[in-house]
Amino acid sequence: MTEATHSSSEIQLLEYAEQLFAPLVREGVFENFERAFRALLLDYVDRKINGYRTHAAEFESRYKQGFEAFTASLKGRATPDEEEVWMDWETTLTFLNKWQRIRAQVVKIKRGGVF
Repeated sequence: MTEATHSSSEIQLLEYAEQLFAPLVREGVFENFERAFRALLLDYVDRKINGYRTHAAEFESRYKQGFEAFTASLKGRATPDEEEVWMDWETTLTFLNKWQRIRAQVVKIKRGGVF
């Protein structure tokens, strides 16, 4: 297997990240840098997912229907305000899906970057 080569800026970034996470390892909160980084990254991703899920649920509650039904109800008669709501709702669902895909990719990664 060939060893990956890293640029000096990548090495500096890794060293900086290790310094940032060192207190978490030193204080025994995490076993090592990799576990700290993974746990905090997944926590961040999960918070984004939960935020977008909450926002999507607020749209469903406010309009008493899902996005697909809302979209169908606007066909050929949407006001500018309704179009803006539709765009916000669509954006919310788009970013929810993006963060869910990111999470799925992150949880597949094993140490060394091997799936």
